[in-house]
Amino acid sequence: MDSLVITHREVDERTCVIALQGDLDLASAPLLRRTLVELQGEGYVRYVLDMSRLTHMDSMGLGVLVGFHKRLDPDARLALAGLPPKQHKLLELTGLDARFDTFATLEDALSMRAEGSLPFATNAGMAIGLASTAMPFATSRRAEALRWLRILRLHGEAARVLCALGVGETPLPDVDPGDEDELMVGAGRADRDPVASVSELAVRVARGRGATIVGTGDILVAVMRFYGSDFDLVLAAHGTDRDEVIGRLDTAA
Repeated sequence: MDSLVITHREVDERTCVIALQGDLDLASAPLLRRTLVELQGEGYVRYVLDMSRLTHMDSMGLGVLVGFHKRLDPDARLALAGLPPKQHKLLELTGLDARFDTFATLEDALSMRAEGSLPFATNAGMAIGLASTAMPFATSRRAEALRWLRILRLHGEAARVLCALGVGETPLPDVDPGDEDELMVGAGRADRDPVASVSELAVRVARGRGATIVGTGDILVAVMRFYGSDFDLVLAAHGTDRDEVIGRLDTAA
């Protein structure tokens, strides 16, 4: 028996659902790659992967998803639905949750298929603009994370939450000088736009909570997800942690 069973169905002339059952790994990844490329050749521009029956996914499986995402035209879309907790955690740990639209259920993914991006609140748009100016001067992921913290502590809901946790308007010291040696040349910095990635993830965060506009709280959650342990270290250096931030955001919601 094959380790991965793939079925697909057309929702409309532009949208198809691809259901995965079993293990997405070294042996089965080529099958998924062929299936996705064939469907792209049929003219679909919206792809929803139903992963609710996925039992395992390794780096090769992730590589297929990333590779196919890169093949898509700018107006095309790839959504992941029903990711089991273990596989969803893998996306978060690798930072790839910033790249994909993810939904709890297939129905949620299909209901969102025709919707565009959400607008940003004025203070959220200002934060993104400041980040666009600041990020090119950062030399490490942790330095980027610190710049996000400096910006978000001054704007909107994120500012209220961070100030309540003691991250106020007083100057924030830089990360340890040694961290600046972790240059992002080897990480392919030229291929990643942290502001665009955080912006896209913030939209997904806002959608996930049923909002009609993206706020600075959504950006803060997006930054925590995108930078992971690097942002955790920055928060710890300034007297707080991810759980406290999320708890305050939940209270404010």
